[in-house]
Amino acid sequence: MKIGKKQILSVLFILAFGAVVLLTCFRAGNTGNTENVENTGASEGIADGAELPHPLDADAGLEKGKAGGTKVDFEQLRAQNPDIYAWITVPGTGIDYPVLQKRDAKDPYDNYYLDHQVDLSEGFPGVIYSQPVNRRDFTDSVTVLYGHNLKNGGMFSDLHDFADKDFFAQNGQIIIYTPEKTLTYEIFAAIDFSDDLLPYEYDFTKNAEVQRHLLDVKKSEGNFKEKMEIAEEDKILVLSTCYSDKAERRLLVEAVLKEE
Repeated sequence: MKIGKKQILSVLFILAFGAVVLLTCFRAGNTGNTENVENTGASEGIADGAELPHPLDADAGLEKGKAGGTKVDFEQLRAQNPDIYAWITVPGTGIDYPVLQKRDAKDPYDNYYLDHQVDLSEGFPGVIYSQPVNRRDFTDSVTVLYGHNLKNGGMFSDLHDFADKDFFAQNGQIIIYTPEKTLTYEIFAAIDFSDDLLPYEYDFTKNAEVQRHLLDVKKSEGNFKEKMEIAEEDKILVLSTCYSDKAERRLLVEAVLKEE
């Protein structure tokens, strides 16, 4: 049987498409999948993509490690996308981005912003986002933020710096800005963890489940602030990103709210 040119081209296209999918190590998320699905484009060829103009007041003098004086124009940001509800800065890294959550999502584990930009266009690098299972005011016992790990940098790539013991010891803050307040968190762990979807695996509305998660954190490999104690009423922030070479693992940077 002879194979026509069109058939050959079709086969080549399918093979090429499959190769791209493998290189980007991307898996589409769904509610039936209990894995953490912020798997990211790990290819050098994936560009950072378009981002919003930086809304921080240049005259405010953002000083790494200090929250005072920083201003975020949420009115301007929400005019561009009303799903923006916070801003995250991790001093000592390049992480300085808006935080989004799909407001009209019906699925509590919605991952729309896994592969959509701030301007709602589809593609990498996505954004920093939370799922609707978390409230947008950071009052949950545990709030989880997701972001891609890209080899060319951007999004949550710099979280991998916390795997270095010296860097971990010298950098310990996460700052969250909301329209109402500024939240300063102190990092207590940077660990290698499973790709389980945390809010699905643990019912964080129950203190026993929060404690179960913290025990699992302590059993993990990574860096820890051994002397830091987490009280039952404390609010925890988890930043989650993937590895370029371990598809079934996640790097988690965990922090506790210290100042509001």
